[in-house]
Amino acid sequence: MRGVEALEFFLENWHSKMREFENFCEFDALVEYHFGSDTKVYNAPVAVEKYFERKITFNGIEDINEFLPEDVEFDPESGNLYIKRNLFEIKIAPKIC
Repeated sequence: MRGVEALEFFLENWHSKMREFENFCEFDALVEYHFGSDTKVYNAPVAVEKYFERKITFNGIEDINEFLPEDVEFDPESGNLYIKRNLFEIKIAPKIC
């Protein structure tokens, strides 16, 4: 599943872990950033705009900026969200506890 549909399904599955604000929702996540053979793991809040472009923003991570939902894939087996581009891949796994 890709794009806005994937983002919506992901948010619906993890709704209980979301903190709701007026214009965005936020959740704590384990973020894996793979660039070539280099891998970095972050513990960081992730924000998703509720309206308009639905941008995904990573708070407190300098290496990663923001992405549009067209860039995302949802894996229903693991419940994780992925952003894949030519040079890198980002895995977003919401924290359960």
